[in-house]
Amino acid sequence: MDSPADVLGQVLTLFCEEEDALTELIRLALEEQEALVQSDFDGITSISYRMVEVANTIERFEGDRLNLLRSVGAEALTLEELLPLADDLGVSGFAEARLQLGARARELRDAQEQNARLLLNAMKLRDRWANMLGGHLAPGYGSDGRRNVSNSRGTVSRSA
Repeated sequence: MDSPADVLGQVLTLFCEEEDALTELIRLALEEQEALVQSDFDGITSISYRMVEVANTIERFEGDRLNLLRSVGAEALTLEELLPLADDLGVSGFAEARLQLGARARELRDAQEQNARLLLNAMKLRDRWANMLGGHLAPGYGSDGRRNVSNSRGTVSRSA
């Protein structure tokens, strides 16, 4: 059976691997942004599948981490709470790992929020085009000579 210090060393290794996986997710999220801007639907699909694979890897790391911590009775401790225990056992690197994981998580959140905005805007634009082509919001000219959006099917206002 491994000592608590050995277990925490293995947990630290898992945190480093998880950071690498988060970095890969960030790279994929940025790649997805480019695919979204280019309307590369095959690329978006491919990237999405790769993102799911990386997310599954992170989930596996989390399971391994919980099993390791369970073996020393520390499964309920957060990374923040593991810092003093690691220090007491002479395992260094937890503070840096916590900062790095937090930074990667924020980067990933920001990239995914940008992707969500791109998707939402694309859907709004698609709906607007569909409505315009369907005549529901056809632009026309009002009595003041300016273009406006009306609910008519025509392109010129009858009042003009």
